[in-house]
Amino acid sequence: MIRRVFREAGRLEMPAIAIVTLLFFQLASTAMELAGLAALVPVVQFIQAGGDVAKLVVDYRWWQYLVDAYAAISLTVSLGWLLATSMVALLLRQGFVFARLRYQARVREGVMARTRAQGFAAYIRSDVNYQDRYGAGQVVNDLTTELSRAANYIFSAIALIGVGIIFLSYLVVLVGISAQLTLIALTIFAVAVFAMRGQLRKTELVSREIVEANQNMSTFLVERLKHARLIRLAGSEAAEINQMVTLTERQRNRMVRIFNLLANLEIIVEPIVIGAALVFIYVSVAVFQLQLEFIGLFLVLIMRLLPVLKEAARTRQSKRGTEASFHAVADRMAEMAEARERGTGTKTFEGVRDGITFDAVTFSYADRSAVPALEAVSTVFEAGRMTALVGPSGAGKSTLFDMIPRLRRPKSGQILIDGTDIEAFDLDSLRSGIAYAPQTPQVFNVPLIDHIRYGRPTATREDVRQAAELANAAPFIEALPEGYDTLAGDAGCHLSGGQRQRLDLARALVRRAPILLLDEPTSSLDADSEALLRDALARIRAETNTTVIVIAHRLSTVTMADKIVVMQNGRVMGEGTHDQLLRVGGWYADAFAKQGGARTPLNVAAQLVRGT
Repeated sequence: MIRRVFREAGRLEMPAIAIVTLLFFQLASTAMELAGLAALVPVVQFIQAGGDVAKLVVDYRWWQYLVDAYAAISLTVSLGWLLATSMVALLLRQGFVFARLRYQARVREGVMARTRAQGFAAYIRSDVNYQDRYGAGQVVNDLTTELSRAANYIFSAIALIGVGIIFLSYLVVLVGISAQLTLIALTIFAVAVFAMRGQLRKTELVSREIVEANQNMSTFLVERLKHARLIRLAGSEAAEINQMVTLTERQRNRMVRIFNLLANLEIIVEPIVIGAALVFIYVSVAVFQLQLEFIGLFLVLIMRLLPVLKEAARTRQSKRGTEASFHAVADRMAEMAEARERGTGTKTFEGVRDGITFDAVTFSYADRSAVPALEAVSTVFEAGRMTALVGPSGAGKSTLFDMIPRLRRPKSGQILIDGTDIEAFDLDSLRSGIAYAPQTPQVFNVPLIDHIRYGRPTATREDVRQAAELANAAPFIEALPEGYDTLAGDAGCHLSGGQRQRLDLARALVRRAPILLLDEPTSSLDADSEALLRDALARIRAETNTTVIVIAHRLSTVTMADKIVVMQNGRVMGEGTHDQLLRVGGWYADAFAKQGGARTPLNVAAQLVRGT
């Protein structure tokens, strides 16, 4: 068991020295407690002998050792000093208990803080496949509720070892007093343990149900709180509240079952041990004719073992009740560590001189149908140019997008930057050269300047202003009463959709990365906001040497692109400029017409924007 405790504690990064220290404090406090209780025997004998130390030395050989020990520290044996010795031992015991509790609290909180921080880092660094598979709600639950229960499991296991130390220490003293009575006591204790076996098995089963209920609750809360507005506007408040009540009831019922099982232990253990004590009194007097002081000490030790046995039962049940939580957390940590992205390249990424080439790239999702998300895709994103990816939903645009920063890797084919396989680049170096703005802006509740700096924490205020200018965000930011120091609100709720989109574009631009990836930046914008963002894209194209790759469903956004790549069913079905694709016809020309555009070459004003 001890080896298992050390091994399991190691899975939560708890150092072995911490366990050893806790057990040392437990052993020292137990030794002092036994010393204090044992010191009561000579007190009783001293009183019975009327203080005649010489008689006690003759009657009991070990009294001579006691007299010599007191003489060594210049003391004489007296009732006061005997009582003081017992008191000192008990005070030292309290000192060790205090030290153990303080140290245990520090170690426990340290383990939880360290595991929580490491778990967050591990999830952030895990590959996108793992993040796709496990929702945020499960991870949040495991790093909060289940982690606390997992810590209880580890410290319950350590406490059980401590209880074992107490039990063995007391057992040695009890055997010294009467081996026969000790054997009887052990038999009764064995009966008590056997009576609790069924309760412990039930506890283990309920603990697994508690983990499942907690995970379901956390997942539900994270998802619903993120979409509170949708719930209200959809008129589904009552249904969601009822679901919350159901999940809460399920969670409560399982916790109540655990506490009921603990209550059962109180009923089982105490009568057995008290009954045992009464039997001991009778047997020790009627059968073994023990002296009064030894009967008293034996009963004190047995009664002292009552709370120890009850604590052992509670601790064991608590350990069983939290075992599933421990395995949930430990397995989660191991899985995230295993799922960590592993970069194999060492080459420093310094920018794009010629272009990014996809050469017959094929990719399939392991948990989806056998139809590839990308199939033999070959295209080139020219350096310093704007390339648009268009096509119906499910065409493979986002999958292709994810391959440039190596969030996903091809099953076959190659991705080359200036002729170098993308796998040859150091992963951190590659991603530092890529700026990204998602379809839905991820805006934090911080001052606007801090959100923009999220792209580059070392950016100066002037760097931020220039990025905001380029993103067409400066006019609305500078019109705010507090300007760049204005709080964005939760998820940017103080800003309009177009303002959030331009603010997030500024965050991407402040990185000054050679590659800019934009995922459907105008999909949820009104016409005016779209025009502002389209103007920002035109300025980026004209004023920087950035390689811009943009996914677009609203084709009016990308008519200015140097090249448009049309994708369908994971394949490249055509590519060229807006004019060329209109002339060729096909999906692009049809989609542009459906969105209100004319199936004719672009007008003169738009041609001027493209520089033709």
